[in-house]
Parts: sequence; C-alpha cells; structure tokens
Amino acid sequence: MATVLIAGNTALFAKETLERIAEDNIVVLAGSEAGYDGQSRGIHVYETTPMEESFAQLFDVYAFNAVWYVSGYADGGNGTFGEVQMLERALNESSIARLDKFVLLSTIDTQNYTNRYTSTEGLAEKDYPDSRSFNAAQMEALGSFVAEKTGMKVITLWLPYVADTVNDGNFLGRIFRSMYEKKPVTFPHTPDARADFLSAQDLADLLLQITDETDDETMSFFAVSGFSCTYGQLENALKACEPTLQVSYENRSDDIQWPEYPVQLRRRYGFVPLISVLENVGEYYDTFRSGKTEKRDSLFRRFFQWVSGNVFKYIELILMFLLTEFIAQYTSDSVYFRFVDVRLAFIVIMGTIYGMRMGLLASVLEGLVLVVQYTRIGVSGTLLFYNIENWIPFVVYLMAGSISGYIRDKSTGQIEFSEKEYDLLRGKYLFLLKVYHGAIQNKGDFKRQILGFKDSFGKIFDAVQKLDSELPQSVFLKGLEVMEEIMENHTVAIYTVDSWQRFARLVACSGSLLRQSAVSMRLEDYSRMFETVKGGSVWRNADLLPDMPMYACGVFQGGDVVMIVLLWEASPEQYGTHYTNIFQILCGLVQTSFLRAMEYEQLRHDQMTVSGTRAVTAERLAQILAVQEEMRQAGAADYTLLRFEEKDPMRISEDLTGMVRASDTLGQGSDGCMYLLLTQITEHNFGVVGQRLEEKGIRYQIVEKVGA
Repeated sequence: MATVLIAGNTALFAKETLERIAEDNIVVLAGSEAGYDGQSRGIHVYETTPMEESFAQLFDVYAFNAVWYVSGYADGGNGTFGEVQMLERALNESSIARLDKFVLLSTIDTQNYTNRYTSTEGLAEKDYPDSRSFNAAQMEALGSFVAEKTGMKVITLWLPYVADTVNDGNFLGRIFRSMYEKKPVTFPHTPDARADFLSAQDLADLLLQITDETDDETMSFFAVSGFSCTYGQLENALKACEPTLQVSYENRSDDIQWPEYPVQLRRRYGFVPLISVLENVGEYYDTFRSGKTEKRDSLFRRFFQWVSGNVFKYIELILMFLLTEFIAQYTSDSVYFRFVDVRLAFIVIMGTIYGMRMGLLASVLEGLVLVVQYTRIGVSGTLLFYNIENWIPFVVYLMAGSISGYIRDKSTGQIEFSEKEYDLLRGKYLFLLKVYHGAIQNKGDFKRQILGFKDSFGKIFDAVQKLDSELPQSVFLKGLEVMEEIMENHTVAIYTVDSWQRFARLVACSGSLLRQSAVSMRLEDYSRMFETVKGGSVWRNADLLPDMPMYACGVFQGGDVVMIVLLWEASPEQYGTHYTNIFQILCGLVQTSFLRAMEYEQLRHDQMTVSGTRAVTAERLAQILAVQEEMRQAGAADYTLLRFEEKDPMRISEDLTGMVRASDTLGQGSDGCMYLLLTQITEHNFGVVGQRLEEKGIRYQIVEKVGA
C-alpha cells in the first residue's frame, strides 16, 4: 500500500479514477479546487497549494511514497498562474522530506520543436512553435535540475490527451461540451496529424507501477496509449455521435517524434495500456451527456433560488409602498396622523431592513409622490426648485433612508467581516483537524501493517509466546505452525538428531509432506548440507541440487546439533538474504524454547518418571499423548500406541533396552498398564518394530488410547 500526494492540476483525475487508485492506497489530494466530493476512506482532500504553508505541513503528517504533480499544460491545457513557482516549492518540499520519487505529468507538446543551429558555435537550440510548449519545457528542465542537485528521482511523463468517461475538465470533455452546446470544435493541427488518447484508468495503473518500482532513475518517457489515430479519424468518430458537429483546424506545425508503443515504459515498469479511447468515444459522450443533463437541472434550481431571493425584496418594497400610500391617503384628514409621517416610517423600515440602496430607493419613490402632490396643489416645477423650503421633505426622506440604510449596512459589514474572519479561522481549524485525523488514521494503518507484517516485532513476540512450553513435543508443533505462518512456506520438516550425529528422526512436518518425508535420514547422505549446519550457518541450496532441501538450519545443545529444521521448497521471491535472516531468527527461537523444555524435563526427571525406570508417569504420558494427537489432527505427525501385557515398569523397561528410539516414549497409563508411544510409526512401517518385539517375546496390543 502506497501513500501518494497529487498536486497541481488535480482536476485531471476524476472521482472514479481517484477511488480506483484509493482501493489499495492512500491518496492525498492538494489543490486550490481539489474537486473531489465523494466519500472514500482512502482519499484525503486539502484545499491548499504549494505556495501555502499548509502544503508543507502535509509532509509532516504523511509518509509519502511519491508525489504526482500534474502540470497545467498536461492534456492540452494552457498552464496556470505562477505554476513554475508552485512546482519549485513542491520539488523543494519533497526533497526536504527526503522523498524518493517525484512524478511530473507534463505534455507531449514539449517535444514539438525543431533544432536550430547557431552560426557561430554550431550548437543546437530548440525552436518551439509557441510559448505554451516552451513554458512546459521549462518546467521539465526545473525538475531535471532539482533531481541533479538533490538526488531525488524525478520521473517525467510526456502525456498525450487523457480521456475519462465522466471528466468534463479534460481535452475530450471540452470537445464534448462544445458538441453538447452545438458549438464548433477546433483542433490544433492538421487532419493528418497524429492524435493520441491515454485512458485515465491506464494512466492510474502506470503511476502506481512507477510508485511501486524501487530500481529506477530520473528519466522521461512517452506515455502513449498504443492506439493512436489522426485528427481526421477523431472527427469522423465524433460526427458519428453528433452529425451536425462543425470541425475546423488551426494547422499548427507538428514535429513530435511519436513512438508507436510505450516500449520503454513496458521494459522498465511492465506497463501495458489496455483501453482504446477512440473505440469507446461514443460511450464516453453518452456518459458526458447524461451527467450534463443532471448538472443543468441543478444549475436551473440554483438560479431559480437566487432569483426568488433577490426579487422578493423588490416585491416587498412595492407592496409596502402601495400600502403606505393607501394609509397616507386614508388618514390624511385624521388629526392623529398629522403628528405621524407614515411615508417617513416606510423609508426608515426599508432602510433598516435592506440597507442604504433600498432606503434611498424608498426615498426616491416617496419623493415622486411629493412631486405629484405639489403639482396637484399648483406648485410648479420652477417654484418647487427655487423655493428652498420645499426641499425640506425631500432632504428629510433622503437622510432618513441613507442614515438608516448606512447603519444597517455598517452592522451587516461588521457581521460579514466577522463571518469572514470566522471562516478563515474555521478553515485553518478544519485543515488542522483533517491533518490530525489523517495522522490518526495513518497511525492506525501503520500499526496494523507493523503488527501484521510477517517479520514484525508483533509477529516475533507472538511466536515467542506460542513456543513457550514445557513439552518438547509441543515445541515441535508450535514451531511448525510458526514457521509455516511467518515463512509463508508449507514444506517445513523438523528432525531430531541422535547423539552420534548419524541419523535424524522426523518429529513434525507440514501436512503436504507427511506421506512423502523420510521418517529417518542418514546424515551421511546429506553431508554437504550437514557440514554447513554444523558450522552454525543456514544451508541454502543455491545450486539447486536434487533431493536436497532449499533451506536448513540447526538447533544446538552443548555444541552438538540436536535438531534440524528444513524447508524443502521455496518460491523465487524467497531466495533472498532477508528471507534467510528471518528463517535463522525463527530457528533461534525454536532452539531457545526447545532447550528450555529439555532443561525442565531434566530438572523434573524424578517427578516425571517411574522410580528406577525410564518410563514416564501417567500424568506426563497423558500430556505427551495430547500433543501427539493434536499433531495428528493438524496433519503434522502420526503415531502408534502399544499396550503391553507386562505391567511391571522395571521389567518392561529392561526388556525394551536398546529397542526404543529417543523420539519414542515409554510410560505408565492411568489404568496401571505400560504403554509405548511410537512417533511417526503407522501401519505401513510398523512391521519391523513388531517383528523385533515378537522376537524378544514381548506381548503387546495396538490401541487407540490409554485404557482402550
């Protein structure tokens, strides 16, 4: 699982593409308009740019594996303001964080140039057809400069057009928008010029492959799709979707040396593009059109809400004006209303509620009413203008509207300023909160990875706990389980070695080897392996010798090998030194547990054996049988249990002298009878043991359990 930071023109990645990347990775999206509005646990969105301080804080929280910087010139774009400075800041922050890899998604148009040679020195200079290609090339040069100075790997991808089924912000989406709005479409080059569309899905897969690769270096690649076409073919495909489409060409020069297939990317990263955009352009347009219809309905609803909210106050102004005039006319003869000016109250109310603009508008309306009334009583316009006393009502109305409106606008301005200040602080708080939650989530993810990784401290501690046992047989079983789990290998076999260092006896093995592994091994036949093991090293079958295990490691007691752990098979990715070290560590844990169990047996030998014999007590025999039965059920080992007619421990112990292996157990059962536990002995190989017992006159019976 990788953690990647996507910065720059993040609109190149649509919602579906980001969620596809985040299925097995953590995506941090940093842009002024990140554009992602989905709900995905693996995607963290921050509205910040490299020029802001908060952008640098992301490197303190997340351990990025790579940064993907999308140039504004990618996918036919015209760049963004201050983009070179933003790229420089992103590169610097990445180098400060000791990031190993920086991927710059540029445009293929930086390769659209001709070589121009100077007359004096004969040096070649790149002659670009326009400033757009030149500026994009300068960004690539900046990336190469930082890579050379800091040692950070900067991978530059020369992208053609990028196509996505639902992204209307890319080149193909802009064409679809023109088609949908019945506008003409203009292509930059000639109908015979080559065009290429890399699907967003293939681009995402390529970026993940680059991020995961460890053995690469600073390089630039053509990220072509392998399904190139001409602009003329693209025109025909688009007209099949919209027959009325009008297409024109700018006929710019095209000097790009296109590769037919991304051979370099395939050799370096194993990239294989799979999607032909031209064949699916009809499906892309249908998806765009359906999404555009939904967006148009949403825009219409928002416009209606805006209009209704702004028109309402003017409707209220007119209704209040009419009501005021009705009251003023109706109460004109009332003595009480000679002290109350309804019109002035109307102006103050409108100014107080809606501000200076509505207050002045209400003043103008009432002023027009005054003009009409002056006209009715015979006051001409000239008299009205030159008689200053007639101005008093107009001045009072305008002052009332402006002052009340000003007070309202001032208080509203203060509230808006406080809200903006609050929004600014809230935005910083939410950013820090997002970063905090991202850090908490990363902590949890990393903790699960550490504890769940096969050679982590958590796994090693769990292995130590499992191997903590006083029974050597239990150490065999738990050691086998630990080996299979951590080594991810199911061809494990554990052998005990006799005191003469000549034979090894099988005590436990993986279920797949139970019927195949030799019960006994002559170490002389494996002399090359055994010599390495005796020297304290791990045997690695580097020469792939036949009938030899791939790995072997010894368990020692007093300088002698007492046990050998074998891995008979190993996959190619398990041939490294790292795997060998893990194997040696686990064998060391098994050795510690086994020796501790042996010391425990030696210390309690008198309590665990019948006096004067080598037979174990009934309690100890029951413990050993329980472990052997567990090993049988797990498919790790097999055994046969014999019950003798002779019940005297001393006599049966003397009769079996020289006949019982070190891995076998003689014990007294809870029923008073004597039992012999033969490990790794089944009906198929019991014949030799039975023949020896019969030759010595020892009468026995094969049983399933004690007391049966």
